[in-house]
Amino acid sequence: MPSHKYALLGLIIAALLLASATGRPHTAAADIEHYTVALPAVIAQTQTIFGLDATSLTPERGLDGLLASATSWVRASNLLWRDVEPVEGGEYHWDAPSVQLLEQEMLTASTHGLKLILLIRSSPTWATAPYQADCAPISPAKYTRFAAFLAAAVDRYSKPPYNVLFWEIGNEPDAPIFPSDSGYGCWGVTSDTYDGGRAYGAMLKVIYPAMKARAGQISVLNGGLLLDHPYNASDGSGHIARFLEGIFVAGAGASFDILSFHSYSYYDTTIDGTRGATDWKVGYLRELMDRYGVARKPMLNTEAALLCTTTSPACSAAQANAIGRFYIRAIADGLIGHMWYVYDSDAFNNTALVDPTDVSIQRPSYQAYRQVATLLSGARLLGPLKNQPSGIEGYRFASGGARTITVLWSDSQQLTVIPVQPGAEVTCADRGGEPISCANTDGAVQLLTRPGPLFVIEQ
Repeated sequence: MPSHKYALLGLIIAALLLASATGRPHTAAADIEHYTVALPAVIAQTQTIFGLDATSLTPERGLDGLLASATSWVRASNLLWRDVEPVEGGEYHWDAPSVQLLEQEMLTASTHGLKLILLIRSSPTWATAPYQADCAPISPAKYTRFAAFLAAAVDRYSKPPYNVLFWEIGNEPDAPIFPSDSGYGCWGVTSDTYDGGRAYGAMLKVIYPAMKARAGQISVLNGGLLLDHPYNASDGSGHIARFLEGIFVAGAGASFDILSFHSYSYYDTTIDGTRGATDWKVGYLRELMDRYGVARKPMLNTEAALLCTTTSPACSAAQANAIGRFYIRAIADGLIGHMWYVYDSDAFNNTALVDPTDVSIQRPSYQAYRQVATLLSGARLLGPLKNQPSGIEGYRFASGGARTITVLWSDSQQLTVIPVQPGAEVTCADRGGEPISCANTDGAVQLLTRPGPLFVIEQ
């Protein structure tokens, strides 16, 4: 998201995101066995989970490095309703400067085969009255105007040469309503039982059929949920989590295709930040779908990162250690996509993978991302690596037919034995792809674990 939203709400978001950090002990791994993860299917072309948020898809912002990183998903572009339809019922201004820049990025994504998530935000003031903020709830009387705009946009951009298939309706709409413009969605109403989610759901029920009528092949995402922590009925905490419930209560469970959410961790001087082996949000959101009788949707984490409130070598190293873990755990959780925020900017808690002042300088976190994305793109999860010492987490993948890749890590250095096929040619690498000496001795590889993922590749 644009950096101005964070400047506007720095203190609020710090409190919210701190609450999203969680850690849960994971069980010790066990022996190798084949195992299938049930992935909810909605789009036939799903290939890989690896994705990046970026400020723009241009050479000046490191496009070459992004393309070289084996990224599949990108989330970089915003279509601003207020710029296209500044006057209600007037002509659509597809020639607006922001739209022209966006169209170039659409073309770039399409040319390079990237799955672009197009973010729809910033309503005109005539649609949000009596609220002034462009992120505020749209007036119910204007839902049909919003639907008409989106139908026109889908008609324009879902086909060649743009080929936009993924449409996200707002950003963090469960955030509270603000008095001025914001990159948040800001439909949240703290006085409402469901935090404003019913109104957002009513809007989805109007726009969804209009969009799908123009291009049935597109996928509509809800605005990525901020979702700071679970709702607790006993004390009323976590009220923001009721927003999704409100969408379901409004009967809009079938009015979007992919469930989008955000999940951050703050660096707390530990190796892996604070998220731990399992992100609680995945199970929580699936439980809500089950509770309300909504068919389980594919899930996409459209913003995630290990945040560094100040720059330090220790925090930068932790990001490089954590990034591979995040994506591999997202695979194990059955997500269809996971997006690091943000590739080329430090404006939000110093998360850039490249130096924002010189995007040709790639940080250790970039090398770690490229390594895991390159090796595991298109790979199939076989299951956890079992029978390992306590504290070691690992997974096995099949890639390229007979090729098997084992990935493992531990917060503390431990000697471990990785079973491999006797006689197989084996190579090993660290988190960033640097070779590590290893040998297949009678079907076993011995390694000293590290905080960053290690890769054992059998040919």
